[in-house]
Amino acid sequence: DEEDEDDIEGGHGETHDLRELALLALEGDGPASVASLMRSAGMIASGTRDRLSADVWRLVNAPLPKAMSGDAEATLARAIDLQERFSALSGLSAENMGRTAGWRFHDMGRRIERALWGCRLVRIFGGKEASADDLSTLLDLCDSQISYRARYLAGLALEPVRDLVTLDPFNPRSIAYQIERISTHLQALPALRDDGMAEPHVTIFYRIEAAIRTASAETLDTQTMLSVENMLSDLSNAISARFFLQGSEGFRMAGMTLA
Repeated sequence: DEEDEDDIEGGHGETHDLRELALLALEGDGPASVASLMRSAGMIASGTRDRLSADVWRLVNAPLPKAMSGDAEATLARAIDLQERFSALSGLSAENMGRTAGWRFHDMGRRIERALWGCRLVRIFGGKEASADDLSTLLDLCDSQISYRARYLAGLALEPVRDLVTLDPFNPRSIAYQIERISTHLQALPALRDDGMAEPHVTIFYRIEAAIRTASAETLDTQTMLSVENMLSDLSNAISARFFLQGSEGFRMAGMTLA
């Protein structure tokens, strides 16, 4: 009986921990929480208010949904509400934003973030010891359940799941697809060097592209995904340093309008 009571208490503790984790993700003080990200988005939107449609401004400026209670159902309802809001924002930017250089940087940032997220998910849920539940979670988080079921009829298997979410160039949520889109944007941006040499961000991108193109679902491992993840972070920093003003050392781009 004492053992059963300990198990029950442990279960309550685990539920409590999950609830606390969800609340931290939604409204924590950390820079990656939903509340912090929305505050940052709001400040950026305030500085470009005249360029935003009424629909975009309404979605960005809307307050976060309040917690009616601390139970799992209420937390899930808040998460769904926010997911629908962010999906609407994504759709508005995809359909209404002018395809200028500013849009290219916007979309590159989104692609880099999605590729980073994909690398982390594969490392966590796509390791060699991954269970069926792990693989199903990976497909869910990569929005690839329907694509997988349409393509494979034999059930979940590690290598097909890895291939779909990492290497498939036709899956819009795969890492390979993000890399292809980043490549398109980088090729469209002007070179800032006069000597024709590859710039730092281009060199980093070539390494990322080579790592993904030469990988196979059978040989993908945690270290490979971590390496790609780190290179993606380096790429983001290199693009920021090269194309955006960094104090007195920034480069000015002739003939470009970031709008």
